[in-house]
Amino acid sequence: MRGAGKKARIRAWRLRKISSDLSRACHHFSRAHLITVGVHSRAQQRSSPGNMDFSLRALLCMLPLLISANGGQIESNIKNIVVLMMENRSFDHLLGWLKQDSKAHAGIDGLVEGMSCLKSTRYPELGSLNITREGLDVCQDDPQHTFDPTQEQINNNMMNGFIQTQIDVHQSLANPVSMFDQDKAPIINTLAKEFAVFDSWFSSVPGPTDPNRCFAMAGTSKGIVTNFNGTLYDQQSYFDYLSGYNRTWKGYYQDDLWMLGAFEDLLIPKNSKNVQDMDQFFEDAANGDLPQYSWLQPRMSTFGPNRVANWQHPDASVLEGERLIKDVYEALRKSPAWEQTLFIITYDEHGGFYDHATPPYKGVPAPDDNVNENGFAFDRLGIRIPTIAVSPWIAKNTIVKSTLSPDETPTETSAFESTSIMATANILLGISDAPPLGDRMGWANTFASLVDSEKNVLRDDCPMELPELPPTPEDLWLRQREKPINEHMESQLLFYCEMNHKEDQKSGECSGRPELIINQGLASDWLKIEHDEFQTKLREKERENFSSGSPSIR
Repeated sequence: MRGAGKKARIRAWRLRKISSDLSRACHHFSRAHLITVGVHSRAQQRSSPGNMDFSLRALLCMLPLLISANGGQIESNIKNIVVLMMENRSFDHLLGWLKQDSKAHAGIDGLVEGMSCLKSTRYPELGSLNITREGLDVCQDDPQHTFDPTQEQINNNMMNGFIQTQIDVHQSLANPVSMFDQDKAPIINTLAKEFAVFDSWFSSVPGPTDPNRCFAMAGTSKGIVTNFNGTLYDQQSYFDYLSGYNRTWKGYYQDDLWMLGAFEDLLIPKNSKNVQDMDQFFEDAANGDLPQYSWLQPRMSTFGPNRVANWQHPDASVLEGERLIKDVYEALRKSPAWEQTLFIITYDEHGGFYDHATPPYKGVPAPDDNVNENGFAFDRLGIRIPTIAVSPWIAKNTIVKSTLSPDETPTETSAFESTSIMATANILLGISDAPPLGDRMGWANTFASLVDSEKNVLRDDCPMELPELPPTPEDLWLRQREKPINEHMESQLLFYCEMNHKEDQKSGECSGRPELIINQGLASDWLKIEHDEFQTKLREKERENFSSGSPSIR
């Protein structure tokens, strides 16, 4: 194999040529003709040369469709892909200091002492603040990161508006420029040194969480640049897409269904049965029973000292997110399927934290024809985010720059961004010939050659355990529960008001409305009750084996 990307592209070209030649040979056959062939009996075919010729030509016409449905197999040593998407951190925020602190990473596009950011883009005479290593485990505020503030942070590609957007809302000036290093975030920094770190991986949308997660989970947000508004997403999810090509998958989550319940097709019984609690992930990993594609979703709620929000949203603990990453890695490392596993740790978007790298804005395709009402055409990427690839087939201290190889760069302007995960998974899972979920996924760089068994050597020195972390502070869960609800908890409240209390929601009387649920403790408790009720409905639908194709359970 000359590289997974190269092989996939050669095979795709050959299959397209076969398909084209066959199409020319039978251009006058319509779909109706193909269906008609199915009613010809063998006796009829034997008795009529014309019928035999008709059937043979029809089968030739159907061959490209059969090839596409099979997905175009390639051999891959990776059988299990595991993706953990964390929340709201920029590359510089968590990994930028690797450049200065690790000799092996001196070539990374990171931070050096003395870098700074303007306090005000409107009044530059006010001076700058230095980029520091003073990242707080739980931030004092949530930096601005919706669509408009993100444009101001990028500031005509000067990347100096991060403090200005804090000034605009009277929040901490220091928060967005206070970073983490190896001492403050040892797990993600250790994995970056032990395996592969991408220093040019960008979020899909210059804006908030949900549209970026839509790109990562479905290839498009269909023109949306804001968070969930109560309407389920009707674009096809990558999970349903994988089912269509007979590839196995599961979505695992901790307490909060969140985005794994926000797509219509994930609420259809054939798919909802694959959305399971994170405890099942650890059991599946231990038994070597993981599906081909696993999507892991961290916890936003807090219930007690051992069930604290760990998604690394700015109002939650970075340490607890590190603990989750450590637990997942160690479970995979001890799994009997370790040698055939690729583990990807990534983030949805930058969360308002400083990053000095300008996002690509030339030759970036929109995924589809949808344009936001503000005129944004999805023709530039969002701010850079941390992404690490973990596998025993990846050498220590690997740095992936803006492209891995020409074989995995579809166009001259292609870049790494969240849809790169799906595009790479298609190669590794043998469906590289399947149409992408939108033009962005087709354009995105891939990284299958990172785990190419003919290029790389299987390592036997991957750590069994990652650095020990301090225990969870005893009062962390109580402090977390007292915090005001954040925008994602509001979205979850809205989701269950729509799903479980439709009539009350219409009249403005849903018991989960934000004016009643005033802190994260109340929100966590209410969401747990509603989650259990909603899951009961899903399980009932699954038992009924309802197969009408209706995407709604309401």
